[in-house]
Amino acid sequence: MYKIKLLILSMILVTTLHAKVDTTTGLIIDEGISDIKEHCTICHTGRFIVVNGGKRAFWEGKIIAMQDGFGLWDLTNEQKDRILNYLTKNYSK
Repeated sequence: MYKIKLLILSMILVTTLHAKVDTTTGLIIDEGISDIKEHCTICHTGRFIVVNGGKRAFWEGKIIAMQDGFGLWDLTNEQKDRILNYLTKNYSK
């Protein structure tokens, strides 16, 4: 009986730890991914996001760099906030 309980607990734990991944971008599916798809991965792959990572200030710097050097257009405050929340939550190192 103990082994069965342990197996069930392990299965529940593993299931909850695995986030769903978007098959197109390879990014974690979460609130804000539509903004990432609309403003980020149209120019570069999701892999760029996955291999980078940092706290909110790191991602803010990336947005500024993309706007200054790579043609990323102006974002509304709401768009920027959703993008930063998504990146900070899912890709903070």
